[in-house]
Parts: sequence; C-alpha cells; structure tokens
Amino acid sequence: MAFSLCDTERSRPPPGPADHERRWQEAVAAGVRHSVGHWFQHNFYSLCHAFAVVGSNLASIASGRDYRPVAGHAAIDAGNGKLIVMNEDHAFGAKEGGAYHCWIESTQSEPKELIDLTFGHNHLYAQANGYAWHGEEAPAFLWGPFDAIAITAPLSHVQPGFGKDRIWLQETRAGAHWMERHIAANEQAYVKLTTEALCHYRDLTLQA
Repeated sequence: MAFSLCDTERSRPPPGPADHERRWQEAVAAGVRHSVGHWFQHNFYSLCHAFAVVGSNLASIASGRDYRPVAGHAAIDAGNGKLIVMNEDHAFGAKEGGAYHCWIESTQSEPKELIDLTFGHNHLYAQANGYAWHGEEAPAFLWGPFDAIAITAPLSHVQPGFGKDRIWLQETRAGAHWMERHIAANEQAYVKLTTEALCHYRDLTLQA
C-alpha cells in the first residue's frame, strides 16, 4: 500500500522511559480509533479486522518495525465466571457476520508483541450480542509481550477468571486466508483509513 500524506518521516519518540513508550502506543491507538470511528460510528466496536489492518499499518509506519494483522479465534473474560468465545470459522467474510477476532502481532521483535486495539470495546460487543458483562470494563487496548498477555492453552483447558487484561487467542488457517483476501479486496479503502489515522497520529505526537 502507498500512503501519500503525513508519512514523510518516522514519528515514534526515541527509546526512553516506559511512559514515553506508552504515550507512543496511546497515540497509535488514538489515530486508528479516530479514523475507523469517523467512518463507522455505529458499529466500530465490531470492526476488529479494520482496527487490525489499519493498526498494523500505522504501527509499522511509525516505528519502522513490521506488524501484521491476524485473524482467528479468541476468548475473553466477561467476569462472574463467564467467557465470551469467538471461534466461528464460517463467520470470516459472511455477510451476517459471526464470532471471530482480529488482532496485531509483530513479525521481527523479540519478544513478539501482541496488540489488540479493540479490547476496550469488549463490553460493547457483549451488550450488542446478548452476553452478560460483569464488573469493570477492559483496558482501552492491549499492547505488550505476546507471552505475557495471550493465553495459548487449548480452549478446552481455559477457565474463566484469568482477568480482563488477558485474552485467549489462536490464529487459524481460515482466518489467515480470509484476511489476505479481505485486504486485497479493500486495498484503496485501507489506504484512505491508514492515511487518516497517520495524520491524526502525527498531530498528537507533534503536540506532545
């Protein structure tokens, strides 16, 4: 993809204290939320694929590192001993939608990074799809070492109570194939969304 605006230089702050890193992450998340939320005001909470594609683009541009959007299955802790499981392979690309999840992973850094920019929408997703949500909302987004955030045990072994700051994830072959087709079919739309996200990100980082 080619981006014509706002990408003439890297905008990521130089390595430094953890609070600098967090501010950079917050600026990326805000840029993506601004872009996707502007165009999809009524169902942004269900567009994990758009957040993953635009987010991986923006994080890659801003940092100079490579990130990729990932599609597959997920489970989140809804509180009160309940899980919300999203593991319907038939939902990829289905007009009626369905239960799957998309997120972002780094491809070069060690340890591998996990980014989930829609994590703060979990309570909205639950309410819109008839699930009970108990207790506090989830963090606005997840960003950190994959092994520290993601639960990778078989789903049958996963029990509720792991908390609202972690997630069970599993990339699937169906998800990978669908994501590749989806990006190819919507390339120009993602160029526009990423450019808008990048411009907002640049505004935030220049003000800091």
